[in-house]
Amino acid sequence: MQHQPALVRFSMPITVVLMVVLCLLPTGWLDWTGWFAAQARVVVSPIAHPISMARDFILPQSVSNPGASDRERTLLSELERYKTQLYREQQKTARLEDLVDQLSSGAALTPEMEITQVPRPVTGTARDFMVVRKGNIDVVERNTIVVVGAAADQLCGRVTEARDLTCLVLPITAENAEPILGVVMLDETGLQTARCLLRAQGDGTLKGDVTQPAGDEREIVTGMEVRLLDDQWPRHAQMLIVGKIERVSSAPDQPLRKQIVVRPTVDLRSVIEVIFRVPTMDDGGNG
Repeated sequence: MQHQPALVRFSMPITVVLMVVLCLLPTGWLDWTGWFAAQARVVVSPIAHPISMARDFILPQSVSNPGASDRERTLLSELERYKTQLYREQQKTARLEDLVDQLSSGAALTPEMEITQVPRPVTGTARDFMVVRKGNIDVVERNTIVVVGAAADQLCGRVTEARDLTCLVLPITAENAEPILGVVMLDETGLQTARCLLRAQGDGTLKGDVTQPAGDEREIVTGMEVRLLDDQWPRHAQMLIVGKIERVSSAPDQPLRKQIVVRPTVDLRSVIEVIFRVPTMDDGGNG
């Protein structure tokens, strides 16, 4: 039996090993292989066009590619355009439905008073103030209440200056905002509450002492809701949400009194839209 030369016997394993090594090499090391690709194109390119013509003759593009004809391409283009418009309208409808729910739920906080809620975008900040696009709404004036949130029940602040097209809103968490009085909701019924005086800390939170009713030993814990109850604010702003308790500790000067840190349910430093709460009738307590 005639033995094959060693080069012939080991040519296949050597080829496989070389291919594996080439696959693992960085791309920049394989530039020299471009010479082989160029030689292959010299052989393949002259016969590529005749083969394509033969293929199209045997199997026309109108059969192999349903979108090949001009009419079909036009129809597909129209279909994609209408699909895009449909998706846009669906998104717009969803946003409008959310806005309707938002406005109606916020107005339901004061059913005895007719409230008009006007959403407006925040265009920027000026020191601690939000710059809000007011437009040509004449009813937005100084001390107009501003809320945010999905249910339009999170107190944001109030207007401090109303200009022709914009206004300045001072959030309750701004460092130079005035202290506000609130109540900690001790139970779900809202009948058991504890008074608190909160001051902004400049970091998006409010902090203050809690005064519980005499004889009330209910424990104040994190997660409890704090709502506004301050005579310096209009009647239609009362019981809006100030935030939720984030931390409970003892007051430094009175260890037996609790001190709480409250964080609004929405980060008031990064909102992009606010809602003006405007009573349609005169509200005697504009503060």
